[in-house]
Amino acid sequence: MREPAQGDWASKLLVLGLFVLPVVLTVGVMVSPWFRSLRAAQIERNEQLLRAVESGDIEQVRQALVRGAVVNARTKSGLTALSLAVIRGYDDIALLLIEKGASLDARDRSGDRENRYPGNSPVHYAAIYGRTRVLKAMLKRGVSPNLRDRNGRTLLMLAAENGHVDTVRLLLQHGADPSARSAFGETALDAAYRGGNPEVVRLLQRYAAQPSLR
Repeated sequence: MREPAQGDWASKLLVLGLFVLPVVLTVGVMVSPWFRSLRAAQIERNEQLLRAVESGDIEQVRQALVRGAVVNARTKSGLTALSLAVIRGYDDIALLLIEKGASLDARDRSGDRENRYPGNSPVHYAAIYGRTRVLKAMLKRGVSPNLRDRNGRTLLMLAAENGHVDTVRLLLQHGADPSARSAFGETALDAAYRGGNPEVVRLLQRYAAQPSLR
């Protein structure tokens, strides 16, 4: 049997080096004190952003972003800074984060444990909490007015169930489908009845009775 030529060994070593060396270098960098220090500093900047959002301090939010905080920094439960601002009702902060490029589709961990169904995005929270100004900015950036959650509920259903008249009106004006059904077979009107806001119920009834309004 022919002994491997010197060139064969060189080729094998070269191929091995191309695959192994980058991995070794990457691991080496990741375990180095320098990298750990950089990572700790970035984590702290992200935490500063989240604390600023939590406190409703828009100037501190701006400063945290200038210092290098990641605009899509997340809490331990997976909420992004934008979702947190929406939930807390800090519209101006939410609009600032959107302007700075915050993801509108980043999902939290409110879905199932197997991740077969995604959690909620900032858009879902805008509908749930009736943040009409923020949702309007999201729709202008191409968000579908018929976006659904993990249970097939549309933004319109979420807003109607929680009794947000202005948010329901906004979604209808942007083409939300009042006849859409969730995975449970419910429409936005069903959700409105359950929510108990008669103004929302009347608004959806009017759209159902006059298709020309759509």
